[in-house]
Amino acid sequence: MFRRERETLQRLVLVPYRPFRNLSLGIGGVLLIIAAALGGLYAGSRYGTSTVGATPEEVERLRQTVRMYAERSKTMRDRAAVAQHDRQIVLDATEQLRLENKKLLESITVLEDQVATYKRLLSPRAAASAGLNVDRLDLHATTSQGRVSYRLLLTQASRGAGETGGKVEARVVGEGRSVPVPVGDNRFAFQYFQSLTGEWQLPPGFRPERVDIVLTPGRGAPVQKSFRWEVQP
Repeated sequence: MFRRERETLQRLVLVPYRPFRNLSLGIGGVLLIIAAALGGLYAGSRYGTSTVGATPEEVERLRQTVRMYAERSKTMRDRAAVAQHDRQIVLDATEQLRLENKKLLESITVLEDQVATYKRLLSPRAAASAGLNVDRLDLHATTSQGRVSYRLLLTQASRGAGETGGKVEARVVGEGRSVPVPVGDNRFAFQYFQSLTGEWQLPPGFRPERVDIVLTPGRGAPVQKSFRWEVQP
């Protein structure tokens, strides 16, 4: 009997009695849970920081950099606008000088033509062919389609002759048709010479060949002269 009880006791596992063990295990579990929570929070903040990409200080520095470059860009735009304005002023002044030079050259040409006309009218050969005459016709192109400018020079190569006047007519001839065009107020009045200028507008598609000029003075026979249609630039 005692032998059977000893064998039964040998099969039993002896565990020492520790009253604070369960309490320690509970506290350790709580601490482990808290540590895991703190680790997750730290990892989350690190992930959030990496996702955002910058700290508040870095964001402020970035804003300052953006403001700096915006100010530089505005300064460069202002300088470019001033430079463009100065360039436009130079271009306008250059164009104005070009137009003034063109007018001066045209005035010089007119004066030279007048001097040449006076010399021709006062020459001995002019005295031999005295009378009313259509001296020349100059045609120049304009910026308008089908529109030309003209300059008609009338002369009277008679020494001691008084003033003459009358009616002037002009017709542009081409393609079997004749188109009347005005010359000033269609009147002339001068003693030695007169220059009549203006512009002619031709019909669309019309191809001129010549210009016929007819002078009808108050006294004397009419004078007629034709000029080839030659338009200069």
